[in-house]
Amino acid sequence: MLAQGWFPASRASSGKGWIDIHHHFIPPAYREFFLEANRADPAVVVPPTVWELNADLENMDRSGTQTAVLSMFVPPKVGTAASRAHLARDINEYAARLALDHPGRFGSLAALPLPDVDACLVEITHALDELRADGCSVYSNVGDRWLGDAAFEPIFAELNRRKSVLFVHPTTADCCRNLLPSVPDNIIEYANDTTRAIASVIFNGVTTRYPEIRFVFSHGGGTVPFLIERFLGGTSAEIVPGIRTTGQGGPFVPHQPPQGALQELRRLYYDTAQCSNPLAMRALKTMVPVSQILFGSDYFYRTATETVDALRHCGIFNARELERVGRDNAGAVLPRRG
Repeated sequence: MLAQGWFPASRASSGKGWIDIHHHFIPPAYREFFLEANRADPAVVVPPTVWELNADLENMDRSGTQTAVLSMFVPPKVGTAASRAHLARDINEYAARLALDHPGRFGSLAALPLPDVDACLVEITHALDELRADGCSVYSNVGDRWLGDAAFEPIFAELNRRKSVLFVHPTTADCCRNLLPSVPDNIIEYANDTTRAIASVIFNGVTTRYPEIRFVFSHGGGTVPFLIERFLGGTSAEIVPGIRTTGQGGPFVPHQPPQGALQELRRLYYDTAQCSNPLAMRALKTMVPVSQILFGSDYFYRTATETVDALRHCGIFNARELERVGRDNAGAVLPRRG
């Protein structure tokens, strides 16, 4: 099934194009932060730091992307608390300038300097009140703790009060670096750590206590659709209408939230970055309603054109569903982008 002709590139300037919720950029301060850290400690790995604004805009136009919601992240164990807070401020102010310089083309998800809770609270106020960011963004872990850790409760309370979006991107945890010497961590661990973060916020009760936070998880929710029986944990549910699925019972099951894990999973949002293929999209669409799926390209690691083409040809979405994934759902999550 091919959804023909929706959001051609010529419509990008009309305000009717795709909204990309998972779109990276490189502020100059980010590059300098890692270069300085590497000079002080050669063991610090400098991530890819090549990003060109004009190339980004050209790719957006070719793919029919109207708005890219920018995100970049503060490493939790590089630098000091002060330097991480400074980096978050630089990232967020650079994104705000891009949004002002290119009206309608860019939004932003403000970087928060986890695990530094007080600095995160300061940055939430500045980014949402002064910079008019669309929401906030964090990594899935801080090295040895995951997102649902009790230490982060003040952050969740503030985001819940503001009914904010929280975009969650994976990174490799301390436990799981270089497990397979011939396989880069991101090949397996990014999907696994997305799953750990989702489990952490659901089974630690974060999604229940803070229902106004609009969580967006990267890469289609990682491996969650394939672990759904374990998430159900001794309960049963109709994942597919008319077919009851029973989760693993016995002593090795997590404590279920009041409405069950499936209900919590179906309230979260998931993007299509790096998983726009038929296998992953069919599993995700089976687990959650189409309303919870958002277009994400993972630019600049993948191009927006690649992801758009894959979604159009994957055979999972009809034309109206593709329109919802590509734009309407993001407009509901981020009202200023609707």
